[in-house]
This record gives sequence, structure tokens and C-alpha cells, in this order.
Amino acid sequence: MSVLIFLDQSEGHIKKSSFEAAAYGAKIAEQTGTTAEAVVLGTVKDDLTALGIYGVKKVHTVKNDALNTIDAQVFTKVITEVATATGATVIVFSNNLSGKAIAPRLSVRLKAGLVSGAVALPETANGFIVKKNVFSGKAFANVSINTPVKIISLNPNSYSVVTGSGVAETADFSATVDT
Repeated sequence: MSVLIFLDQSEGHIKKSSFEAAAYGAKIAEQTGTTAEAVVLGTVKDDLTALGIYGVKKVHTVKNDALNTIDAQVFTKVITEVATATGATVIVFSNNLSGKAIAPRLSVRLKAGLVSGAVALPETANGFIVKKNVFSGKAFANVSINTPVKIISLNPNSYSVVTGSGVAETADFSATVDT
């Protein structure tokens, strides 16, 4: 049981919105009493052990040059393998172009509930309720996810990143990459 965070990268560098998703996912892991793990696809130049300051305990890397550019179908297949292998019960994306393309496909593959556009941490006292923007940000909705696997895509700039100290473990993940 873990929280898996998808870290989006471009030209070998982790995107800013992914740091926000990492901190958000780590806080969910803390709430639910599990660990925060991340997955990075493609060749990354950044020091991934530094993600520990956001609360990530382990980073799974799938190093393959074919994954340097986004292909939603291929990314979905690879993330499904990682999520299944790690026993992820919550998967967090940034609600950017990549997250909007991958999260719905992953939801179908894993038969998981999906809330896109989350703006706050989920309420876990009575179930799993996620607050999200509706009506172009003019109102909010509280959506309950009742499936065993839950997927959340976080709106950029909606969660303030708090860093601490720590070092993330990195592990190569061998996945089937069909391009």
C-alpha cells in the first residue's frame, strides 16, 4: 500500500508542477499511514534523491529514451505496471497536459476512481473526499472516491509546497515499453 506520484519531466528536468504534486502526495501518504513513492519516465538529469525534501521515500525510474516525449498510451501502460508492482492505492498527477492525458486512461485500466482538478488535501476521516474546482473555479465540489484505487490530479498552484529534510531512494524499474 503506497501513494504513487507521477513526476513529469521535460528535456531531462522535473517540472515545477511535479514538485507540488510530490509534496501533496507525501502529505496524503502521511494522512493514510503509508509511504510516498514516485515514478519518473525517460532520461532525467536532475538529482532524484533530492525529492526526499518533499517527503518522497522512493523514486522508481524507467530509463528509456522512447519515454522522453509523452505518448499517453505508452505512459499509461508503464505507470500501470509500476502502480501494480508497488501496490499503490492512491496515484497523484499534476493537472497539466500530461496528467489530463494519462490519468483518465489509467483510471480505466486500474478500475480506479478519478478526481481531476483537486485543490485541497482529501478528507479521510469519513471515507475519501476530494475538494475540486467546478464552474471555471467559481465554485467547489466535494467528490467521494469509493474505489480501492484512487487517482487525483492536482491543479497547479493550488497546494503550497512545504519542504523538509530527507533523501529519496532511487530504484530502476524494468517495464515493457511498446512504442
